[in-house]
This record gives sequence, C-alpha cells and structure tokens, in this order.
Amino acid sequence: MAGKRPSLPLILTANDLFGGDVVYFTRKGWSPDRDLAFVATDEPGADLLEAALEEALTNGAVVDPYLIDAGQSHYRERIRRVGPTIAYGEEARNVSL
Repeated sequence: MAGKRPSLPLILTANDLFGGDVVYFTRKGWSPDRDLAFVATDEPGADLLEAALEEALTNGAVVDPYLIDAGQSHYRERIRRVGPTIAYGEEARNVSL
C-alpha cells in the first residue's frame, strides 16, 4: 500500500458496491456491523489488512476501501455510519423554520 499507514490498532472500511452502505472487513468478508470488524493490533494483523485492501481494490466488491485507526472517532466516520447530516424527502418537508 502506498503512503503512510494509520497507527495501530487498525480496521479496514469501505462502502458496499451495490447498496452504498458502510462496511468493515472481517476475516470472513465484509459486514455493516463495525463490532465484527477484524482489528489489527500488531504488524502481522496490519499486513493482513493491507493484503485485504489490495484484494478489495482488485476485485471491486466494495468501493473506496481504506484503513482507519480502530479508535478513530473522526466526524467523517460518524457521518459514514449514521447517514446524511441533512434532511431529505418527507423529513425535509416537516422541518419547521
């Protein structure tokens, strides 16, 4: 993988190719449940995630895979997990000004 890797512990995240949902790499594939994510706590685990990242880029089952610090609480990751920060459709029409 090119570039600097985030600090351990790490997880691999992406978006599902067909539904767009946020997904996390598990040793058995991808899951929308962050609690099931494989967490790399050492260099062999980080190497496994980097190999999974390269495979994800090659086979195209997910979109925009990348490694993040497993403890990361950055707003981008929170928004990815819970959805848009603006109202759409009926929800938007019911907003009082």
